[in-house]
Amino acid sequence: MHHRTTGRTLAVPLALALLAPVSALALGPPAAAATPAAPASRAAAAAAPAPASPTAREESYARLTAEAQGRRIEVVGARTESTTLWANPDGTLSVESHAGPVRYRDHGRWVGIDLTLVRDADGTVRPKAHPRGLRLAGRTPAAGGDLVTLGRGADELALGWRGALPEPRLDGTKATYENVLPGTDLVVQATRTGFEQYLVVADRQAAERAATLTLPVRAKGLTARQGPDRTLEFTDTRTGRAVGRATTPYMWDASGGGADVPGARMARVGLGATPRAEGFDLTVTADRGFLADKATRYPVTIDPAVYFGTDFDTYVRNGDTADASAGVDLRVGREWQKGEARSFVNFPRNPAVTGQDILNAELNLYATWSDVCTPRSWEIWDTGTASAATRWGTQPAWRTKVTTSTQTHGNTDCGTRWISEDITPLVQQWAKTANPANGVDTIGLRATDEADTTAFKVFASGQTSTAPSILVTYETPADPVKDHVVYWNDVLQETFRQAGGAPGPLARAGAMMHGAIYDAANSARCAEGATKCLGDPYLVKATASNGALPDVNSAIDHAAFDVLRSLYPALDFDDEIAAARATIPAAVTTAQRAAGTEVGQKAAAAMITARQNDGSAPGAPYTGSTQPGAWRPTGTGDGATPQWGLVKPFGMASGSQFRTPGPGGQSVMSSLLAGQAYADQVNEVKTVGSAESTARTADQTTAALFWANDLDGTYKPPGQLFEQTQILSRQQGTTVAGNAKLFALTAFALADAAVVAWDQKYQTDIDLWRPETAIRVDGDGNANTTADPNWQPLSQDRTGQHFSPPFPAYISGHATFAGAWAKATQAWFGTDQLTWTATTEDPNAPGATRTFASVSSAATEDALSRVWLGVHYRWDGSDGLTAGTGAAAYGSANRLKPNTAADWTAYETLHNLAGCQAAGKRLVAEHRWSGYRCTQVQAPEPDHTLYVK
Repeated sequence: MHHRTTGRTLAVPLALALLAPVSALALGPPAAAATPAAPASRAAAAAAPAPASPTAREESYARLTAEAQGRRIEVVGARTESTTLWANPDGTLSVESHAGPVRYRDHGRWVGIDLTLVRDADGTVRPKAHPRGLRLAGRTPAAGGDLVTLGRGADELALGWRGALPEPRLDGTKATYENVLPGTDLVVQATRTGFEQYLVVADRQAAERAATLTLPVRAKGLTARQGPDRTLEFTDTRTGRAVGRATTPYMWDASGGGADVPGARMARVGLGATPRAEGFDLTVTADRGFLADKATRYPVTIDPAVYFGTDFDTYVRNGDTADASAGVDLRVGREWQKGEARSFVNFPRNPAVTGQDILNAELNLYATWSDVCTPRSWEIWDTGTASAATRWGTQPAWRTKVTTSTQTHGNTDCGTRWISEDITPLVQQWAKTANPANGVDTIGLRATDEADTTAFKVFASGQTSTAPSILVTYETPADPVKDHVVYWNDVLQETFRQAGGAPGPLARAGAMMHGAIYDAANSARCAEGATKCLGDPYLVKATASNGALPDVNSAIDHAAFDVLRSLYPALDFDDEIAAARATIPAAVTTAQRAAGTEVGQKAAAAMITARQNDGSAPGAPYTGSTQPGAWRPTGTGDGATPQWGLVKPFGMASGSQFRTPGPGGQSVMSSLLAGQAYADQVNEVKTVGSAESTARTADQTTAALFWANDLDGTYKPPGQLFEQTQILSRQQGTTVAGNAKLFALTAFALADAAVVAWDQKYQTDIDLWRPETAIRVDGDGNANTTADPNWQPLSQDRTGQHFSPPFPAYISGHATFAGAWAKATQAWFGTDQLTWTATTEDPNAPGATRTFASVSSAATEDALSRVWLGVHYRWDGSDGLTAGTGAAAYGSANRLKPNTAADWTAYETLHNLAGCQAAGKRLVAEHRWSGYRCTQVQAPEPDHTLYVK
């Protein structure tokens, strides 16, 4: 901001403020006398962050938007084929890694994989979105043609069919060509990286005709090499790199109840490849003995599969040397009349996770089969990397067992469903290691009792639409993000520095700005539905006329901007609003920005209107009295803001609501001055508050100067306490929605503290003189006090001139502010036991910090510091703490109350239990709702619904 008359620009762009440490921010210099470190040099000394990458900038803005909107926001620039990064409302990040691709790039844009088959105008069939452009034949003439085509141009692979093909029947990911041979259907199923093609043979008569088939394959740019286990590996002729494979083919009968159902009788299928020009012939030879066996139940399915890509999962079975890596199953445990099976899943390591503080990690698997519904134990392990060469006898190392689960689903009686297991310790260990050379981390699955056939289970593989995934939530060791509420609080503090003056008007400005910010943010969130409100409105629940969902940050920005420029017309806030607006993500539409702007302006207008004629206008000068005990000027001017005790409060009913009985319980000046308590108080401050005191300890001197901030050009006592709220909010991970309410309640408490303190100073019969007057003037009539005309307080200005603030001593404004701040802080965070390091701007304590282990200890020291500074008596502080505490307690209990509902109400559905619980705890911690519970969605997703009350 700058003075309109001087044009001096003092703003730091929000884009930088968002990335700068709190302690390094300097929005501009004071309007009055210069501080020891010139503001220009302060700003220069705050090292500007190195230019962030586009993804890093997007991540920062996504965090801001997620916190403001109360929902997770994807960091689109961080997408890969199989991983997705989200910013969460609580400031953390979550990355989900899938065992198979979930999207692919098409002409520079990401497209989500959708395997649902559709028919094109020319009769051919394709998935809605496939990474290798999978295409299937429609009806063909008698000569046949390409059945399946993968890729295009130089990387095209086509599997042919010799003979006419009928128009296929489509069902989800499957295309069925009926009676391609008498009694035999041809089925092609799309997978995430390729396809499965199989024959369904109806009876023994049909089996003879289908026992041997030759399928022509065109493979531009690819060569095929057959392995000893009947697999085929496809290699790029240009790079020599393996890009795909056809795994060991099988055939199975219907004894298990359906195609590829556990329990079915199985046999190997012969697979041969004969090279020819631009490809090879693939010969599929069924096991004639299996087809003829009387125990074989028809229909029989004959199944080769083709798989492309680098993502990988597989299972191995004891006694079986087949490659099962391109299948749709991950088998675990001992299947009836077969050997025990174990599964391996390779997950791509997202480099962003390495070195981070992992808060939660969950493995999500889709259970497709279980022999029983009774819980049976199985295990998750950290293993070495699996590959297409992995077999029972060549398993990777089983390093560490991560967890044991008894979740059992997939049987007809208990249904298929997602299950989630906590693997946080494993991912925490992964995060501590360098990114693996092959880019993957591997999980192994095995039954606890591998002889127990009832423990056999099947999970969906990465080739399916329900691929395994790991959801990891983490926070970076140093989170640089500042939200828009905190940004405008920084602007407010800079305004305090420039405006200067008594603390009452400054605290009122803070309450007006933060109250309007709260109503603006609350209005924007309420537009999403009643459950999303932050709580009761303070003045207004505004709506947008264009019907769009208001952008919360736009609402915050314009509420703050309009209030500040109304209160301080001599200052120009155009740079501040422009900087704030520049950080609204492009994903926020023009209509949403306009809606946010409108509700912000309406919230500001409501606040400005409500505070008109609130008693804050300047009144007659207050020059005090020469009567013993009465305040009189001490060289710093007439009594400041004497009308402030009559100002309309923000949270209280009236300024006298928490008026104390008076110093030492006295309400008559003559009785007060005659008492021993008065003499004790005067003598204490005379001893420890003197500029030349030898009784005051070095730490007390430091504390006295640390808490002072009486001089213009500093952020004053309200600003110092706001800064500590910033520190604690950041330390506790408060979201922008939480900050909107936290800073409003804190601002109301500080504003009401000023009203309470100034009511006691000016609106009672005792306007107690300052210690320097009491000590210098021999006129109190108390035999136990002795005058010292040369006594001076420790308090001093930038030139070394000692002074006392220009208003009566009782009660202490600092102490009342401290008591109110402490109570508001305790009420918000639910505890007094918080540890933080506080800062100061007093020019006589440059660079000083003080660390506190409780909120109350900070408030108490703030009150006592005024005695050590020589400007207050002890009862000024103790009674100020009491009055401020009462004012804040009343406001916290009666303003901006949480939402309520007669019964449990659905709030939203979240991805997993941990996410649901985290969101519920946050809603309660930020006083939006009083209670929560999480209920799992019943089939087929792992999601949980968050209910509030």
